[in-house]
Amino acid sequence: MKQIISIKIKVFISVLIVFCAFHTPSSFGLPADDVVPLVDGDYYPQVHQALITARKSISCVMYMADINPKYNKGWEYNLVNDLIGAHRRGVAVTVIFDQNTMFWEEGKKGKKTERRSQEAYELLKKNGVPVYYDSKDRITHNKILVIDNYITIVGSTNWTYSALKKNHEASVLIKSRSVAESFLNKLRPISKYQPK
Repeated sequence: MKQIISIKIKVFISVLIVFCAFHTPSSFGLPADDVVPLVDGDYYPQVHQALITARKSISCVMYMADINPKYNKGWEYNLVNDLIGAHRRGVAVTVIFDQNTMFWEEGKKGKKTERRSQEAYELLKKNGVPVYYDSKDRITHNKILVIDNYITIVGSTNWTYSALKKNHEASVLIKSRSVAESFLNKLRPISKYQPK
């Protein structure tokens, strides 16, 4: 009987060692309190609400936020204003936009960097929000918000009129400290650049 118990303990320990040796944090899903699909028109009201109720922090990494001052009541403009409002409430807001939308200029040999989020960048900067472009060396195609180290919103939705009003887009709102922490750790190494 003692020999059978000893064998079971050895097997258990062996299995435990193998499990620990091959286990990585990404081997298992992270726990979440809630997951909300944000499809098409679901995105704006949920994101707007999350931004205006943020208390401590907002990290925003957005491929494109294309605002037009002539249409300052549009959803895309409102979301940028929500970041400004959060900053004014004392929320620690950080924004990174992509600056690598490149195209060939007609008749020239070379590429030009186009900053499609320039109006949003300038509006945030003017209002004291820490805002950056990513490095020219790499495209940052993320569309992600991490709010209060708890809410993560990630998906296909840019902050543009087309994405918010016309396109079929799919994103998800995840309430989870583990997911938020995991994304923040992955986003920290993104280079931050501020043009003069």
